[in-house]
Amino acid sequence: MHDRPDDLAAFYEALNGATTTGELTAVLTSAMARLGFRHACYHVVRLDATGGRMPYVLHNYGNSWADHYFREGFLEIDPVLKAGPVNPLPFHWNDVVNADTLNRDQTRMFSDAREAGIRDGYSIPIVGPHQDQATVTVIPDEAGDAGRRLIEDCKHLVHVMAFYFDRHARSPLINERLSSRRQKSLLSPREQEVLRWTARGKTSSEIAEILELSTKSVEFHLDNAKKKLGTYSKTHAVVKALTLGLVAM
Repeated sequence: MHDRPDDLAAFYEALNGATTTGELTAVLTSAMARLGFRHACYHVVRLDATGGRMPYVLHNYGNSWADHYFREGFLEIDPVLKAGPVNPLPFHWNDVVNADTLNRDQTRMFSDAREAGIRDGYSIPIVGPHQDQATVTVIPDEAGDAGRRLIEDCKHLVHVMAFYFDRHARSPLINERLSSRRQKSLLSPREQEVLRWTARGKTSSEIAEILELSTKSVEFHLDNAKKKLGTYSKTHAVVKALTLGLVAM
């Protein structure tokens, strides 16, 4: 069993010293790596005044997978994210995702994830004080039965760490990033709208048709958003805008 109090004490002490999102991510991912988990992710979603979803994600999946995930519109179809709100208890992905019920895009998403080393995940749903949903997910180093045994061996410690992390991550550090009016004013309403549809996997021509604009106008707003966010591509802009809470899905 991995219920060693020194692991938890060290984790809690490191969390108390984390003051930036980079430090928070490093504390979570390094602690989970010491237990045998190659990846860890913290995902929290707030609802804005219009009912739109404002996701915030800390992870070590890598920029390549994050770019691919948002570019392909997987955020909208990911069955693991949909499972969190209806499963109050921690769950293995394989226990809540039925391969026979996945559509073509979802099947492709899991195939792409496996190629990126993201498989056999274990997720811990957490409901916040305002009914906002958070999830801590870990991916074991080894796949299959070996990974499942690791999860069973570590799950009690991982659960406690997840709740400690969530309590710390919902501090003003992240709350400010999710709700700051000053940051929301960084992008114009049209730029936010174009990025929102881009995050859903729509092309510039499809967005132009939806918003009744020219494709050139859509590209103009995307270019402006990229410049304001200091990003190198529209996918990078979408990832950054979602991470900062500038765009609600």
